[in-house]
Amino acid sequence: MKSTTKIAILGLGWLGLPLAEQLHRLGHEVIGAVSSPEKLRTYGHLPFGVCRVNVTEDKIKGDWESFLFDAEILIITMAPGKGETVEDVYPRQIDQLIHNTPAQTKVIFTSSTGVYANEGKVVDETSPTKAQKSSGRAVKNAEDKLRSHFRENLTVLRLGGLIGPERHPGRFLAGKRHLRNEEAPLNLVHREDVMNIIEKIVEKSCWGELFNVCASLHPIRKAYYHKAATVLQLDLPMFKTSDKEDFKIVDNTKSKHVLQYDYIMDDPEDIFLDKHPGKISIIGAGPGDKHLLTLKAYQLLLEAEVILHDNLVSEEILRLAPMAERCYVGRKFADKSDQRERQHRINELLHHHYKQGKKVARLKSGDPYVYGRAAEEARYLSERQVPFEVIPGISAALAAASLCNIPITERNHSNALMICTAHTADYSFEQLQGIAELLKSGNTLAIYMGLKSLDRLIPKLIEVCQDRHIPITAISNVSRENEKVLSSTLEKIRADINAVDLPMPVVFIVGAQPITPQNTDAISSLGSKAVYTILKKVNVV
Repeated sequence: MKSTTKIAILGLGWLGLPLAEQLHRLGHEVIGAVSSPEKLRTYGHLPFGVCRVNVTEDKIKGDWESFLFDAEILIITMAPGKGETVEDVYPRQIDQLIHNTPAQTKVIFTSSTGVYANEGKVVDETSPTKAQKSSGRAVKNAEDKLRSHFRENLTVLRLGGLIGPERHPGRFLAGKRHLRNEEAPLNLVHREDVMNIIEKIVEKSCWGELFNVCASLHPIRKAYYHKAATVLQLDLPMFKTSDKEDFKIVDNTKSKHVLQYDYIMDDPEDIFLDKHPGKISIIGAGPGDKHLLTLKAYQLLLEAEVILHDNLVSEEILRLAPMAERCYVGRKFADKSDQRERQHRINELLHHHYKQGKKVARLKSGDPYVYGRAAEEARYLSERQVPFEVIPGISAALAAASLCNIPITERNHSNALMICTAHTADYSFEQLQGIAELLKSGNTLAIYMGLKSLDRLIPKLIEVCQDRHIPITAISNVSRENEKVLSSTLEKIRADINAVDLPMPVVFIVGAQPITPQNTDAISSLGSKAVYTILKKVNVV
């Protein structure tokens, strides 16, 4: 098989979406199908094709031919539904796929170990099937139908109970009562192992096969779910003693031998340990426009399972991680909450999700180390020997300078840039004097968080520089659809801000004159020839 293959994935859900992303990263051409228009809109940013296909028991809604066009492999992760009709509905859905898919297509079908009976025995791929639940009978019927059509082009994966991100076993049975089979061994598999095995099948062109996909170790039901609930500090499930334990032990030897694969989480209890820890990325989200993200930041967002985000992170950037759990940990202007307690909570959340093995994106506007408080989180993680990485982002002042044509450094004019806040710590004389002296020397200032406290800094700048006409530009919502740009002078800036609606966040650039467009239509007077507003995307006046 070619190293690059076109793969169609039916069902971009909890398993299908990260699988599609993984195969895409490996260089395959991937197209995925979702059943709802909401998901189609949500997944529009993905770096591979997504279309809407809804398979019912009567027909396929959507453009199935386009979905399968040139696809060499079809991966079916579409699970059966629930309810009394599952045995009738699911096989009929499979019939629709069979009737509309060429028999020469290579197919991977994710089935279930539920096709085997609970007879207290070890089962392998040669064992007879005798599903006891309607869902198990439905997938076994589906297997038979698919095999009769695709024959040696079909590979079936009988999956154990799936665990992984957002499917921590501690939540499965927490607080439930009167549960059976307390001494029964469990058959579980981690999502990462399932994705890796599918990757192996594609890589080795392993068709016409049947594999049990399950961890090698089989923890005891009661002990395992008690431990799982304890890890998450949830109520323990309660079991009742029974004379008979209904169980089976699924053997995975064939998958390991034929595919030469070593399970990453061969012991399901590893999900509780740091043996397979998560990943923490402290990411600079830039000023707001998703197109200003670094490629690395974008890739980490696609992989993220949990996002801890601040107030100024834009919704369009958050939508780049549709499957990730969002956790808002931001702070707005005039927020009176205790900042130490808030930061302590953030630190603990990072550590908690890391220990659960999740990929965590700590998303900060701008650059993490420019007023992003990343240092506090980095020190906390370092003290606990938790590995992390920091991904730079474009800070608001640098983005504003480029987008608004403001040369913050320029030959024969300014060779330094100072980034500060308008409420410079305690407004000490030394700090204000130093900032003003830098400006007086002909250099540039970038002032963050200054809209409400600019009055305390501007008089000092004028006093030291003895120049009321030094240019200052205020940029609101840098790079976003509602961006506004107001250029003025130190003398006029407060009055000009009062004359227009300039919402936070605002960054000020002082001492550098914007390179203005020659087209005077782009400039509107605000009552002074020295004052102009560059209109971007929206009208200020």
